[in-house]
Amino acid sequence: MVSLRSLREAHGLDSRQLAERIAEQGAEVHPDHILNVELGHKTLSNKLRNAWARALSVHPLDIRQADDLIALVTKADEDEDAEAGAA
Repeated sequence: MVSLRSLREAHGLDSRQLAERIAEQGAEVHPDHILNVELGHKTLSNKLRNAWARALSVHPLDIRQADDLIALVTKADEDEDAEAGAA
């Protein structure tokens, strides 16, 4: 898993620069909001997630917060357990 901050930093951007790129994609966001999302204190709307992804030229599914990933792993584990129980 790559953190949102790592993804931003890999593109050589600070939060202000990313906010500018996101604004170019149609979603206004304050640099402090970006930092709060990266830290998990705020959640992403679908509009912001899509603009964030376009700003970094990645797929929106690559823009995941820790809670999103935990939910995906938990669901996969539950599905696997259900399949094992049915066999």
